Amino acid sequence: MKILFIMPSMDNGYWKKLGKKVGPRSEPMSLVYIASTLNHYGHNASILDCESEGLSLQDVEQHLKEGNFEMVGIAMLTVMYTQTLELAKLVKRINPNTNVVVGGPHPSTNAMQIIKEVPEIDIAVIGEAEFTFMDLVRAVEDKKSFADIKGIAYRNEKGEAVMTPEREMIQDLDSIPIPDRNLLRMHLYRPSVSYYKKLPAYIVLTSRGCPYRCTFCSKVFEKTYRYNSPERVIAEMKDLVENFGAKEIVFRDDTFTMKRSWTEEVCKKIIDEGLHEKIRWSCMTRVNLVTLDLLKLMKKAGCWGIHFGVESGNQRLLDLMKKDVTVEQIRNAFKWTREAGIETRAFMMIGLPTETREESLETIEFAKSLDPDWAQFTICTPYPGTEMFRQAIETGEMKSTEWDNYQTWGGFSDHSLVFVPQGRTSNELKNLQKYALRSFYFRPKVIARKITNIDNLPILRKYVTGAVALMAGVTERAAE
Repeated sequence: MKILFIMPSMDNGYWKKLGKKVGPRSEPMSLVYIASTLNHYGHNASILDCESEGLSLQDVEQHLKEGNFEMVGIAMLTVMYTQTLELAKLVKRINPNTNVVVGGPHPSTNAMQIIKEVPEIDIAVIGEAEFTFMDLVRAVEDKKSFADIKGIAYRNEKGEAVMTPEREMIQDLDSIPIPDRNLLRMHLYRPSVSYYKKLPAYIVLTSRGCPYRCTFCSKVFEKTYRYNSPERVIAEMKDLVENFGAKEIVFRDDTFTMKRSWTEEVCKKIIDEGLHEKIRWSCMTRVNLVTLDLLKLMKKAGCWGIHFGVESGNQRLLDLMKKDVTVEQIRNAFKWTREAGIETRAFMMIGLPTETREESLETIEFAKSLDPDWAQFTICTPYPGTEMFRQAIETGEMKSTEWDNYQTWGGFSDHSLVFVPQGRTSNELKNLQKYALRSFYFRPKVIARKITNIDNLPILRKYVTGAVALMAGVTERAAE
């Protein structure tokens, strides 16, 4: 069967103003995993990445007409809702018999609503999709009902929206083929400016799930923590180095150091295979999951940067969002990482539930005191499927369900924020986001540090691009 997977464009809101300049062009790895699995079992799956390839609806229309696809899968992130619907309508207009399937975070939490409200979408996949898609393809080929396929919502013969039982999580991640990046035009991709030193730099995912309970995270994909074998990780790294010329790898797992023994084994295998001499890498993790000894080993294995989810500098707010870390643990993690010779990045949020203006400013000052090499200040945006979203609905603080506006960089958009804590205003929080970036990055010590780190033209270019993008957006003052 011929199957096409489409990644919609993100050309909306702040993305036009900021994201196109400094944001990533990331490989759509969820689609690559599904397509690679289908092809491994003898099907014919391909990928169309509208965002990275700069494709218009007219371009997609031409591709659909030429391809004669029997099934089309479209990625649906919350902020891509409208673009996904436009593509679904386009597919049905060209051939009403084509099966249109959506998957991703948004349908995983709103599957029944989508099937009830969007006639152009036939099936919504809930959770992990690799083997769900295998079942869907077989059912279409054999002309069988979808009723026995776990983990979907669909429209039955009577036109009724139906949800099937939950599908079990994939326990053995090595059972999924190594993603075939030949499905993509790899030269188009790059991380955002704070994620790389040299290009090409590509994404690798080594685990799924998280046992922690942060209220801002969806639990649809997070029920159990599972990981690839170290041997599989090394094989994928070699594939990127040998076949795609990768100079850097970005491990995009939420918590790369979740299991210390696994992290140590991966690092030792990287060293034993000599990969640390060919490639550098960065990762993300939690502040309570690192030690100085582990960080030194990671540095030896080629780790140059770590992104930590800090969120807030206020312990009350950390406890409220069930972060399960302390301010002291945060400070220690940044101190140890610097001692190990690894650069640090801090993810911060402003506008958390019940947060006061003073606490927002406290978080900004806390970020400065940590003195990471990079800091990201996003506006708190509760997403469907999270505890925070449910609480915000109950308190009436969710101002909109216009999904396109669920943007954590809302300070650079023209719309009002979808979530505003009681006692705050949308304009105040938008201006605070700009103030946070300006006050953090335009300090003399930070500017001097960036200048001394410039050792090649691409680094200079990305710094200049980032500075210009920020200067264009930080015209308002925090006091306004």
